[in-house]
Order: sequence, then C-alpha cells, then structure tokens
Amino acid sequence: MDLDSETLFDVAAGAIAAVAVLFFMFSVDTGLSPVTTVAAVLAFAGGVFAVSQRDDDRTLMLVGYAVVVVTVVGLVARVVGVFRAGSAAVVAALLVVALAIFLLRERLDEDGRLATPGRARAVFAVLLVLAVAVVAVDVGTGGLTYDLDAESEVTVPTGDERHGRLTVATLVASNPTPLPERVEAPQYNACTAGDWSAYRFETEPGEPTREAQVRAYVDDGYNEHVLSFGERRFPVELNVNGRNVSGETFPVEVASECPDNTSGDPYVVLFPDPDTPRRIAV
Repeated sequence: MDLDSETLFDVAAGAIAAVAVLFFMFSVDTGLSPVTTVAAVLAFAGGVFAVSQRDDDRTLMLVGYAVVVVTVVGLVARVVGVFRAGSAAVVAALLVVALAIFLLRERLDEDGRLATPGRARAVFAVLLVLAVAVVAVDVGTGGLTYDLDAESEVTVPTGDERHGRLTVATLVASNPTPLPERVEAPQYNACTAGDWSAYRFETEPGEPTREAQVRAYVDDGYNEHVLSFGERRFPVELNVNGRNVSGETFPVEVASECPDNTSGDPYVVLFPDPDTPRRIAV
C-alpha cells in the first residue's frame, strides 16, 4: 500500500471515526436507553460500511472494515458492561464476533467487497430507519417514574447507643416503556423535627451543643437498569446519630423540605434533596 495523500486522509478519517464512536459509547451520557445507543452506533457502522463499498479504493475499503470491526467490538463490550453479564459472556460475545468475521471473509468478491454499493446503501438505510424509530420510541414514551414508599415509623436497633442505620423507605423505579432504562434515582435526605433535646450529646462545659442528627440516602447501586415494563426497588437508608437512641421509635413523615419545627414529639422527615451526594455501590 503506497503512502500517498489519499491513503493518509483515509487512515486519519478512520482513526478519528473509531475514536469518536468509542468515546460516544463509553463517555457520553445521552440519558436515553442503552438500546437507543446500540441502534445509533449500528447506524453509524452501517454508514461507514456503505462508504467503504462505493468505489474501488481498496485503502478506503480496508479502513472502513477496520472502523466497523472496532465499532462492533466496542459495542459488544459496552452492552456486556452495561448489563454486567460477566466475563464468560464477554468471551462468548467476542468469539461470536470473530466467527462472524471469518464467515464474512468467505463472501468477499475479487475486489474485496462484501456487497454491491446499492446493497450497502440499502443496509445503511435500514439501520438508519431503525435507529430513528428507536430514538422516537425512547423519547416519546418518556423515562422511568419514581415513587417513594416510606415507613410510618422507624425503630433504632437495640444495642447501638449512638448510631442506628436502618431502612426508612423504599424507592420504586417503574419503567412504562418498551426499552430498558437506566436508573437515575432522585436523592432524598432526612432531618429531625420536633423536640430532640433528650437525644443531644453530652458536652463539656463551655463547648457548643451537639444536637442529634439524621441523614438519609437512596441506595440505588451503580449503573442499574430497569427492563421494559418492569420495576426495581431500592432501599432508602437512614443513619441516626444521637445519645440514647438505641431501641427508640420515631414517626416518619415525607415533606417537600425540612420543616422548621422544634416542639412536640420528635420525628423524622424525609425530603427530596438533589444536593445529597450519590452513594455508589461497587
């Protein structure tokens, strides 16, 4: 293969295209279903394939094949990673890709083409229409819906004089769409309301008062998905930090914000808090 200007441009364009599609698959958060990402990437691969089959430029053909192979391998890795199918699934998927490449090799004509230009364009058109349809369905049907199912009261486990960690609610993620969707759970926090003076920490004279505290977070894992027309349930964990809270029972209420109420019986308030740091499970 002679290294001329056309060859250099073909190789550069192929390298940039491969890097771009890999970056898109692994680093760009579209907020859409992973199936939509798959459809878009396949349409891209179909476009590259159509370009590679349109003339007798063997360099362009080879570069196009390389970009398609890199795209397909990256797509397999991405899909397996998203659904955490495990190492065995990765190996099996890559072996299937390798087998497909060997079988396609037998279909190469004397010019190195896999398809006529017209058939290659038809393949691209089908993939493009499919991608547009999937995007339309994904956008048109919306994403996940979330419902908070809170307990009416919580009891701090006996034997812990200062801290208690317990489940105060369940966040239900429902998928009304025909596509799997990634969980982006709304975050919740908790605060004390009513009179919690009985649970203040003891401090030395002259030191500032240390009030009892509660904190909540949604334990929604990492990169979780809800399959089509399904639902997932995630616990909302509560940490109670106070003196003599062991064995105590506190009512639970849900509000839009933390109330400014320091009188009456003590209770816990759950409220939406987008600033709460996400807990990532690995």
